[in-house]
Amino acid sequence: MNASSVTMMIGLALLAAAEPASADPGAAAIADGVDFAQHQGRTLPAELQFRDERGDAVRLGDYLGAGPLGLVFSYYRCSNLCPLQIRNLAERWVHTSGAAADRAQVLVVSIDPLDTPALAAQAKHKYLDTLLTAGEGRRWHFLSGAPENIARLTESVGFGYRYDEATRQYAHPAGFALITPEGKIARYFFGFGFSADELGKALEEAGERQIASPIERLLLVCFHYDVLSGRYSGLILDVLRVASIAMLLGMLVLVSIWRARRLRILRS
Repeated sequence: MNASSVTMMIGLALLAAAEPASADPGAAAIADGVDFAQHQGRTLPAELQFRDERGDAVRLGDYLGAGPLGLVFSYYRCSNLCPLQIRNLAERWVHTSGAAADRAQVLVVSIDPLDTPALAAQAKHKYLDTLLTAGEGRRWHFLSGAPENIARLTESVGFGYRYDEATRQYAHPAGFALITPEGKIARYFFGFGFSADELGKALEEAGERQIASPIERLLLVCFHYDVLSGRYSGLILDVLRVASIAMLLGMLVLVSIWRARRLRILRS
């Protein structure tokens, strides 16, 4: 990498970081209510009914009792962070080990009441077929349900989201919760920055009915790109700013390394 390339990348990072949130004036209204509150120790409503990806009627309680449970909210027509979040979790999940991990299951629950079992099945195959074996895939369940049941479950877990009429997409945070075998919320994971070892340890603790303390969080928000204006919404800009700052710091480190190497070459 030469100096001009580094300079250009730093400039792009600074431009992205400096982009004002006012680029999308409607973003503030949509952002209101998009959050992921931590409700450790709360018991989930086990009586809530959904449909799985096969179309079978199921209760939330049907998945409790055997081992810890991962609970992810998504919607099956999402093309933004949802597929990345689910695949990232699956990649970590298959590298966990231990008794609790062997008994654990994952529920992916759609926040869109218009999603159907057929869409759930398509999403499961699209997201997981290349990552999980058939046996592993049987412990992942993609659910859809009625608006009132979705609302009760998301409220219980502290998952706040908004629907954007203009784009017919949902703004929602990226993260998931781990649930004890009895249905209590044990702990939360936010974003993508966790390892298989961290996940495996958390599964063991959830399997042992341990309730974790609230953690610091950096919320990534799944939202849309406005194809008409050619701009990201104010929500996704917050994510881009964080990524841009990280990229800028990385570029500065690379510049320092490149300069140090050049000086060594000139001195030799």
